[in-house]
Amino acid sequence: MNNKGFHLSVSAVSKAKNHSVLAKSAYNSGSKLIDKQSGEIHDYTSKTKDKILNLVDSDGAKYTQMIEKNVLHTALITPTVAGDLAVTREGFWNDIERIESRKNAQFGTEIDVMFPEGVTADQQIGLVERYAQTLSDRYNVLVDVAIHRPHSHEKHVGKGEVVELTSSNFHAHILLSSREILADADGYALSKRKNWLQWSTGERLSKGLNGRGDELKYQRTLWADMANELLPENKAINEKSYREQAINRLPKMKLGKSLYKDVLKGKRSVINEYNETIDEINAYIEKNGLVIEYDDKGRIDLESNAQEVNGVTVHYKKRKPFARLELSNIRLVDPAAELTPATPKEDSQTHSDAANDDVLDELLVISGDFEQQKKMVRSALFSTIDRLHEELAHQSKQTITIDKNIKSTPRFTEEVGQDYSTSRQKMIELARQISTKEQSEALKEALALVEQFRQDDTLQTRRAVTSLEKQLSQIDKIVLNNETVLKNLIPLNNEVIADYEGLKATLKPFAAKLNKLATGFKALDEIDIEKSDLSLQWDQAFADLQEIDVTNNMDTYHKFAAFADLDVERFKHFQEEREALSTLKAVEIDTDADTRLTALTADVKAFKTANDNDIKQLKQQINASTKTYQRLSPFYEQRIALLDQSEAVIVQDDDLYDEITRTKTTQLNADRLDDWRNRTMVLHHQLNKAHEQAKLKEEAERAREKALIRRRVALQQRRQQASLKRQRINETKAYRDRFDNLVVRVRNRVDTLDFKVIDAPIEVINAAEAVAAQAFIFTTLKHTDSFTTLQKSLRDTDAKKIATQVQKAATSLWQQLERLPDNQDKVEVLTKINERFDHVPAITIDGATLTQTVTEHLQKTKNAIQAHEQAQTRRYSSPRPF
Repeated sequence: MNNKGFHLSVSAVSKAKNHSVLAKSAYNSGSKLIDKQSGEIHDYTSKTKDKILNLVDSDGAKYTQMIEKNVLHTALITPTVAGDLAVTREGFWNDIERIESRKNAQFGTEIDVMFPEGVTADQQIGLVERYAQTLSDRYNVLVDVAIHRPHSHEKHVGKGEVVELTSSNFHAHILLSSREILADADGYALSKRKNWLQWSTGERLSKGLNGRGDELKYQRTLWADMANELLPENKAINEKSYREQAINRLPKMKLGKSLYKDVLKGKRSVINEYNETIDEINAYIEKNGLVIEYDDKGRIDLESNAQEVNGVTVHYKKRKPFARLELSNIRLVDPAAELTPATPKEDSQTHSDAANDDVLDELLVISGDFEQQKKMVRSALFSTIDRLHEELAHQSKQTITIDKNIKSTPRFTEEVGQDYSTSRQKMIELARQISTKEQSEALKEALALVEQFRQDDTLQTRRAVTSLEKQLSQIDKIVLNNETVLKNLIPLNNEVIADYEGLKATLKPFAAKLNKLATGFKALDEIDIEKSDLSLQWDQAFADLQEIDVTNNMDTYHKFAAFADLDVERFKHFQEEREALSTLKAVEIDTDADTRLTALTADVKAFKTANDNDIKQLKQQINASTKTYQRLSPFYEQRIALLDQSEAVIVQDDDLYDEITRTKTTQLNADRLDDWRNRTMVLHHQLNKAHEQAKLKEEAERAREKALIRRRVALQQRRQQASLKRQRINETKAYRDRFDNLVVRVRNRVDTLDFKVIDAPIEVINAAEAVAAQAFIFTTLKHTDSFTTLQKSLRDTDAKKIATQVQKAATSLWQQLERLPDNQDKVEVLTKINERFDHVPAITIDGATLTQTVTEHLQKTKNAIQAHEQAQTRRYSSPRPF
């Protein structure tokens, strides 16, 4: 299809096709790379070494042939904007394998290019690295480049072996990563999403970029332009087809590596024969100076289509400018003759009917060789089969996509709230009118028959050919009918998808605001916890101040205790409003909903701000109270100690006693205490000297001792009360820590059950995980008794709450399962859920365990499927027409 000297093919390296990007890179670069996840070793180092073959020629003489190394040059190209990055081939592609974890993930894109004749070895390196650098800078990706020498093929001739070298096939493998590579403090990092080369056409257009077809065209044109800078004008290459360049030459089919090896081994196929026929037709065209007139509908006059995106007109390539070639759809005319329009074909005719001026008939008339005529007929039949196969494959791909969308319409309705049942029914009715699988099988049989004709042309009778043509005619009619149905079905499908995507786009900003609001609610939960903790801290701080007689002002206590209170009713109202907004479907989102969400966001923000101010003031008061206690409690203890030790002496001096006992704690300081001690010592000395007052002193001491005992008892009681309160706080905190640890362990346990690998809607997975988690928590709480009395009370409260949550989660799971269509997919989902519930504690909900309930759902589903199959069997019990 391309001019000699130009070849550029693009293919995806995909996990869905069991590709390994490490194996691909190792093969291209001739290196040894180890997959760090699987431990598999990909060793292609032999490709970087010369090889010597010991051969025998046709005369029996032995000789040796040296095969030079296959890999000539390798390089890792990084974007210019990223600077010099420390990156290795093994480390980088292991990172790509690790980050692309989806089962259908695409690791990257490989571009294979052939160097045109006339480009030297040094120029090849410069050309491919400049081309790779341009792509790396364009997509901001790493590009792994490798230049290969032409491959060698061993060909058996008689008893000997020879090595055939394709000397003109110097080529390069250019491997582009799926993720952008970014400079990082650790060396480099990978972007969170795919680079824009791999975006869909729809996403590209929404961003103002061209379609994916245009990107392929850019890559092909760029290679041709860069290569032509190194070539003389008479050897310039062109990425366009013969037809696009108005060259009167028909393209041949690509053999591929495996078929080329078959040719070397003397094996042939229908494709070989077809290409030989094309060579003969091209020779006939060149000899007679004829012009090819393409009588098909595959041409697109404009290479680009225009679309308005965000007020900007974007031009993008919709598909190839020409459909594939079919021999029965061309004719050869004299370039001097006036071209007349092709005669329209009747509905009863097929694409494979030969017109009077068909090129095949012309060549058959010219050819006197009966075998040659049969060969021409086989080539025309193969061309028709190939064309019908491609059309059926395209229709099958479209039908699969539409069937997938039909199955997804209930999910669309669930997600956005729009009723698609009418459109879905119409789509089902139209899809039933499309037939592709049976026709594809018939084409395989037809191709096998043509291959039999090639191997034994005695089987190729006129009757056999006519029968095959009639069969192809019937398939052609079905293909045309499929095309007609698809013309009605595709717009209907696109309308549903566009409406769904539009509603999702409406829902997206609303959901984003709700998700952002979730952060605010999380902050409110933290505020609630913090206020509860500060309430306990304030109680303790005030009790400490009371203990050292700093204050007994309950107004002050209640003033700051109020700051620790959370407006529970208002918070509950916020939660209810948020839950109400979260249940809205896309079709229900309007100005009123946006207004409610905006108002709720503002209220939550104001509520948080007010509570933050309360917390700030309360923290300041607790801090001040704590510092006051720390500063004054030593003086208070010293005064108590002074009274305890010398009360019998102090009471002898009324003024001193009154001063010590009535002085406020806030007025205590070291100097004053020292003064009291000195005065007490003087008084004590005086009393000792006055022996006559000993009796009075003894009586006073006894009285003081009793008073001190009373005060100590009172002080001890206050301390015991404070200790009890601290104990309750510690027990509550210990229980909460233990409960939080239980929740974390349960979450990890549920993760090991791996519900997410089940191929089911995310709502079903989330509901199943919630049931399992609540069951683990509930069972653990019920069977744990190593608690204090207070902790048991807290446990019983939590157990009741978890029991209610288990019931709600189970109800949600049953509802989600009921919404799934009754088919084998649902049976598989129920079976896998039941397998995981076998590892979940057996709890009873509405009189049945989880596994019993899921088993009941499973049996109902199987009964429904069996009933549906029986109904279908009765419906199609009679033989269906061909």
